[in-house]
Amino acid sequence: MTSPSAGSAASETIEFDEFDRRGRLVTLSWEGAQHLSQTGLVEVLPAGRDTWRLIPCGSVGSVRVEGLAVRVLPAANLGLTQLFFLLDHAAESAFLPSAVQARDDDELWVSVAESMAALAHQALSSGLLRGYRRVDEALTTVRGRIRLGDQIRRHPGMTIPLEVTYSEFTPDIAENRILRTAAHRLQFLPDLPDATRRRLAMVDARLADATLIGQGAPVPAWTRTRLNARFQNALALADRIVRRISVEVEDGHAASAAFVTEMPELFERFVEAELTAALDGCGGRVLHNPVVHLDSGIEESTPEGRSGVEGGSGEASADGRGRHSAPESEGDHISVRTGLVYEVEGRPVTTFVPTYPTDRRARAAEHYRLLAACTALGVDRAFLVYPAQRRDDAPQPRRIVHTDISIVEYPVDLSMGPAEARRTIVELSQQARELAARGTARHRTGGRRHAR
Repeated sequence: MTSPSAGSAASETIEFDEFDRRGRLVTLSWEGAQHLSQTGLVEVLPAGRDTWRLIPCGSVGSVRVEGLAVRVLPAANLGLTQLFFLLDHAAESAFLPSAVQARDDDELWVSVAESMAALAHQALSSGLLRGYRRVDEALTTVRGRIRLGDQIRRHPGMTIPLEVTYSEFTPDIAENRILRTAAHRLQFLPDLPDATRRRLAMVDARLADATLIGQGAPVPAWTRTRLNARFQNALALADRIVRRISVEVEDGHAASAAFVTEMPELFERFVEAELTAALDGCGGRVLHNPVVHLDSGIEESTPEGRSGVEGGSGEASADGRGRHSAPESEGDHISVRTGLVYEVEGRPVTTFVPTYPTDRRARAAEHYRLLAACTALGVDRAFLVYPAQRRDDAPQPRRIVHTDISIVEYPVDLSMGPAEARRTIVELSQQARELAARGTARHRTGGRRHAR
């Protein structure tokens, strides 16, 4: 393996706010501009000979190319390093924040590399992880079982080679492939401390029997089990590195390195995952963006005398979206997407819309959408969940005139870390459960009055 050199240090660093539309002029070669444009972090517009205007185009992250470091920072009161370790809690396998040693003002690449080196060494201190892997191979001797169909099709009338399938106990498994690929890519980054680079190279060498994952190739799936328990922290970080960080190596050092992600998608996934975990069960569930109609619905009489939601019975449909789903034929209906609808025993209670635009003008459109959703669902409260801009931001209910509907602007302070953000979502779920309890009580009381 080629020993990576430190590479040239970044001679210039440019930082943008993600909503900056003025941009900056930089000097880059044509190849460097192409590299930068392909990352999707910024729009690269020609502005003269080897001069380019960089304008953020909706993503956040950090890219290094030709000695230039370009960083696009989230507007949501959040540092870039903290973004990487906080918002990926929306993924299927949450990463433990206590295992990552990073401060808000740390350099992204150094923080990621040092954390990866520390976690990988801790995981490998008790030895390599091995597992059984299925191997299909043509051999001159019998091993495992013969695949007769392949034998006849590939070698008709021949006794050797034999098409066999066997299980091999090997370190070349998904977990080790992911760990090695993460360590291999990171060690080529510029400006890493020598000690960190050496530790990453040691991890790479220790896992030499595991196959490297190519840039852009599918990342193999791994499952949390008792056998890989001591590797899980390292694997959670390594998996994110392999999926989100690209490093192109030329002449033994990084020609470019990029970490690019989209804040709106990450924030929405975070809120969806946390609300679903908090509210699913005990007769309630969260439906993800069911479609309802605002016009010509089939009015179902309810004990309160209000119209029900079009869609038939309260039973769940085959696709799991429940009775609030739009029918197969939309026709000329006026339809609205309702966000995350919380229902209890088939009755909608409230709805949540996670949104990333943080200024009031951008949130206004979501208020109209929520007003329409509340009208179609027959609920009187909805929550607009968005990233807080200040530490003292508090939930603010807004009563809509001439209606019984209230829309609550509900900020989530991401800058306080994963634990605080989750606590805020838990408090929001408790409010939804209280709404459900009050609605159930009214429904039962109305039913008794109707019986008399």
